[in-house]
Amino acid sequence: MSDEILQGQEQLAAALNQARAGEDRQLGQRVRELGEQFVRLTNGLVRLCGIHAPENAAFNEPTHQLVSTLLRLDKLIGQVMIVCVEGQVYVNDIRVRMDDRLSGPQALEAELGRHSCGGLSFTRPLDEDQVRALVSCIAAPAASERPLAAMVQALRECGVPEVNPLGRFRLRLTGEQARTASQVELQRTLQRANNVVAEAWGSLSANRMPNPLPIRRLVNEFVDASSNDDMLQREEEEAAATHGNDEFSLHSVRVTTFALLIGRELGLHQAALADLGVAAMYHDSGYAQRDESGFSPPFSDHGLAGARLLARQRGFHQAKIKRMLVAIEHHRDLDRNPCLYARIIRIADDFENYTRLRPSGAFMSPAEAIVRMASAVGTAYDAHLFQLFVNRVGAFPPGTLLRLKDGRVVLSLSGARDAARFSRPLCKVLRNADGTEPADEQVDVATGGVQIAEVLLQKR
Repeated sequence: MSDEILQGQEQLAAALNQARAGEDRQLGQRVRELGEQFVRLTNGLVRLCGIHAPENAAFNEPTHQLVSTLLRLDKLIGQVMIVCVEGQVYVNDIRVRMDDRLSGPQALEAELGRHSCGGLSFTRPLDEDQVRALVSCIAAPAASERPLAAMVQALRECGVPEVNPLGRFRLRLTGEQARTASQVELQRTLQRANNVVAEAWGSLSANRMPNPLPIRRLVNEFVDASSNDDMLQREEEEAAATHGNDEFSLHSVRVTTFALLIGRELGLHQAALADLGVAAMYHDSGYAQRDESGFSPPFSDHGLAGARLLARQRGFHQAKIKRMLVAIEHHRDLDRNPCLYARIIRIADDFENYTRLRPSGAFMSPAEAIVRMASAVGTAYDAHLFQLFVNRVGAFPPGTLLRLKDGRVVLSLSGARDAARFSRPLCKVLRNADGTEPADEQVDVATGGVQIAEVLLQKR
């Protein structure tokens, strides 16, 4: 096993060197050229539907070319996702550059937009009959009610289950003010996040090629959120859990929020934060692999299993390689020299495992987890990164259950707002001293002589 891991590391290092040498730019250029062909051919076929029936011989040559284009894209990048947004077209996050004098992207966006559709995801290449059916569905009049759902149903009925229409997307415009946590409706984002992660894991378990675009889009929303305190709220986790989301998805989302918190404190730019967040979402992807008996790999093997699954995404670029390295290294101690992202995610992963709300309760409170992890600084955890984490979450991280000296039981809502309030959080009152439940009430431990008596372990 150790020889296999070493060999895998050497291959990853060689691939990283190739990516840095410009291979990724070459791949991107090929994808852009094929993406431009896809746009032009699709627009032409949709227009042709207004003149001829799809069975007409006039469809033969452009249909054949579009089949070839999709096949070449699939060989280059695996599962193909075409996204139209604000007059531009993206192929798996690579922007297609087209002549501004032509209306290719706008025309495709308008045709799809009639169906409330923002893009198309191809789980595999199409044959010529399926291409004809697809363009017929695009050219058809949009349904008056739920047009996107109607388009999905139409594609299934005409034998094109390999194409999944996507909802509309939006990119932040240059100079636009960054969205705040409230503006992205954080609770709903967290609830949706668990569904996105569950779908990604289901795809990996079904032996499909990894497609990180939905995960990256979700992570970008997390990066946009301005309030880390909001992201850390344990109440948000419980709210998400009530909507039928599985514990594994919750774990991935929570690890991602903690990792992004550390990345922000470290000063990583937004693109690096997005790469870190996607790596955190995929850090335990090895557990999605199943053996012949249907069981996931043991703890000792899940890292390498995850790297193998992630390696199935075609093409090499630095973000993919970082995800693979994180999968392999996120449980490594410092003496084995894990990469930066793995060191960040090790802290986030362990903290979440210690404090996760299980059916019987958490293993320990967030405050107790900080104390326990501090004893392993320098061996398991990078001292600088751990200090950044502690500086942000404070002595009583959000979610810590506390008893005040006046007898009230409270829940910490804030991290360290500043150095003077490192151990004085803003709290929500859960129970009065006489045992009664208060109205919606908060107390600031930093004011009014309020003092903390003890940390309590939260139970279900």
